[in-house]
Amino acid sequence: MKKLFFISMVATLFFSCKKGEFPHHDRENKFTGYIYTSTNSTSGNAIIALGRHRDGSVEELKGSPYYTGDKGDAAEGDFDTQWALRIVGDYLLAVNAGNNPVNSTISVFKINKENGHLAQVDQNPATSAMDNMNSYGVRAASIAAKTIGDMTWVVVGNQFANPNYQGDPPVAFGSVMSTPARNLAVFTFNQTSGMLSYKSIGATYMDGSRGGPTTVEFNSTGTKVAVSTWGVPHFATPDANLSLQKPGRLYVYNFTAGSLTQTGMFEEEGISGNIGLSWSPNDQYIYLSNFNLHSSKEGNSLTVHNGTTGAKVQNFATAGRNDEGCWTWVSLDKSKLYVASFGQNVVSVFSILSNNLVAKTLEPNFFRRRGDIPPGDTKDMHETADGYLFVSGAFQSHTVSTFKTSSSGMLSEIMPSPYYVPTSKGKTKEEHAYLGLTGFDKKDSYKKWEGN
Repeated sequence: MKKLFFISMVATLFFSCKKGEFPHHDRENKFTGYIYTSTNSTSGNAIIALGRHRDGSVEELKGSPYYTGDKGDAAEGDFDTQWALRIVGDYLLAVNAGNNPVNSTISVFKINKENGHLAQVDQNPATSAMDNMNSYGVRAASIAAKTIGDMTWVVVGNQFANPNYQGDPPVAFGSVMSTPARNLAVFTFNQTSGMLSYKSIGATYMDGSRGGPTTVEFNSTGTKVAVSTWGVPHFATPDANLSLQKPGRLYVYNFTAGSLTQTGMFEEEGISGNIGLSWSPNDQYIYLSNFNLHSSKEGNSLTVHNGTTGAKVQNFATAGRNDEGCWTWVSLDKSKLYVASFGQNVVSVFSILSNNLVAKTLEPNFFRRRGDIPPGDTKDMHETADGYLFVSGAFQSHTVSTFKTSSSGMLSEIMPSPYYVPTSKGKTKEEHAYLGLTGFDKKDSYKKWEGN
């Protein structure tokens, strides 16, 4: 019988401390929380663990990164997903997006809530190896989790590929084909043992003309699941060719005892690359970010949809046409919606109104990341209870930026943000292309708010 596989590093350090500095072990004791992302490395995926200080600054933990034992898919270039990492109680679930050897897999780590360190949980104790869970599809991209009664459900979006056209004249990239490996796979999760159990394929996306799931998310009660899909974007051109570009889609499902029943679907010509989504606080609406827009649809970087039918009820521009709005985050106090834009490296802020529709209340309402950050870099976000918003420089800079939030919606990037992650020093975007950003506050280390 195999046990938890603990990854650790033992070293003896000799150093002198300047006034005001702490030895490393003392600095770890001063961490107020922890943040995780994944390298998505094709040669071997790994989880990067960062400790968070009271002033919002971060540093990589000693012993990081934690290898999953399976492959990512960075060599395929940028592909988009929200919630590639998910904390469920005392566990971190992570996608391994590469083919391993056919389907992708999910890794599970037990989190030490005192020091942020991770211990991998073997998903098949009957073998001598450290096993991950088969995702039952190709390119696992997004994880949703919800505890309903005494059962924790996990839904994994298997993207398969993100086909697209680039340039003028257009060049096709990615695989466009019909396959059952583009799907939603349903699991249960045991929060005592850390074991995933496969149940069924909840939905398949057999249409061979477009890409698959980018984000999967439960509503607050676990009665519905929303799924965004890629479509077929056409970018790196003055305007998308509508004969090539295919719209992304938003699907809405009822969720009952592991079964999904579709209640709505939305698509609109000229709006492709649908990625991040969040449910409104009252579950009436879905907030969706869209990155590849035809010139006739410039004001649709953020769209708001009915939470049952998927019908569009509002739409907004973010920083500019095709700034590539891609990721969403509803503030912990439910008053703000943040949208991160990949292309222009900005975060846009919208107010969530009492009726759960949104409004642009600042002018301008977007805030640019500091530093020599190349275009096409900004991805996932994570907020902490003490008022910091962390933003991933996922694709090229391999950084994490820290913003201080405010009641007005203004964001102020702290010094010395951005933090350049040591594990990724010297790595190209084909070697490390981060997927996911999540974490927890140490003072709430046993409050199981995420995935519940």
